[in-house]
Amino acid sequence: MKNRFYFFLLLLISLTVLYSCDRQREKRASLKIKNTTTALYETDPVAQNKKEDAADDPAFWLNRNNPSGSLIVGTDKKAGLAVYDLKGKQLSFYPDGRMNNVDIRYDFVLGEDTLDLVCSSNRSNQSISIYTIEPDGSLKNLAARVIASEVVDEVYGFTLYKSPLSRKTFAFINSKAGEIEQWELFATENLLIDARKVRSFKLETQVEGMVADDENQVIFIGEEAKGIWKFGAEPTDHTQGELLAKSTSEDNANIVYDIEGLAIYFLPDNEGYLLASSQGNYSYAVYNRKEPHEYLGSFRIVDGVVDGVEDTDGIDIYSFPLNEDFKHGIFIAQDGYNFDGKKALPQNFKYVPWEHIAKLFSPSLKMNH
Repeated sequence: MKNRFYFFLLLLISLTVLYSCDRQREKRASLKIKNTTTALYETDPVAQNKKEDAADDPAFWLNRNNPSGSLIVGTDKKAGLAVYDLKGKQLSFYPDGRMNNVDIRYDFVLGEDTLDLVCSSNRSNQSISIYTIEPDGSLKNLAARVIASEVVDEVYGFTLYKSPLSRKTFAFINSKAGEIEQWELFATENLLIDARKVRSFKLETQVEGMVADDENQVIFIGEEAKGIWKFGAEPTDHTQGELLAKSTSEDNANIVYDIEGLAIYFLPDNEGYLLASSQGNYSYAVYNRKEPHEYLGSFRIVDGVVDGVEDTDGIDIYSFPLNEDFKHGIFIAQDGYNFDGKKALPQNFKYVPWEHIAKLFSPSLKMNH
């Protein structure tokens, strides 16, 4: 019994040392990124142990009647979905499963109503969870059944796509094995939402982060140890993707794997920016939204009014003015190492005004007014 105790003690010490060494390497790598900014607000920490990897992916919801009342939905991949206000206060929590990635789309037609959808990959039952977000910010489950993947052993990344051609809404889920499935969401006779699988394809290694550019009918997918892929988002599109230049560690010194969250800042006339979390050096890479998606540079979020951001998984962006705090949009990032001074806390999400990011570049990135 004593030998077993000492074995587990040594194992714990070894894992702690390896964790500390990995983090120090990541910190050193991050210092090569000279563009730095700070977050304005942070959310309440998730209700998990400070050593748990729990917070994962945020999604922004616009309250069109009151933009200052807009909300952030964040995943706790150990327990469910949390809803936060624009200053980071948690307003509600839905303990509905191990939610990994989350996304939002507007104006889904259900009977005589149009609804805003909040959907997530649920690793408790390998399914797509479907909610509507009510005017008061509460979530209402609308899934007609457990919409479980037919082949994916463990669902992982997730995004939504609304086709400008058919006006249909699609859900993309993926797995650690590189599998990607596309599901069409549809209304049932009893005013719930069901889904049917319409396409599947596969990348060679682990994927997670995804974002759809609805206007251009494409989806970007992060293959964590490879780079960012672009595919057609329509169910009839072919399944041969394009790997973006300067999105790999091999051709961009500012990318350190893993590629994680992806998000888009939308501008008129098809302009804007694709952002990617480069988790291995605590940074975010910026690409042109327009083809050929040139790499424009990278930035980090360091200590300021709230602590900096490290080891980011999911990100999201809203691209238009909200209030005095976010005059040109908001960037939201998961924080893998959350601190209050030197005190470690459970993970959370950080909010950065878009103008803080735009001014880091020369010339400055464009902004919506």
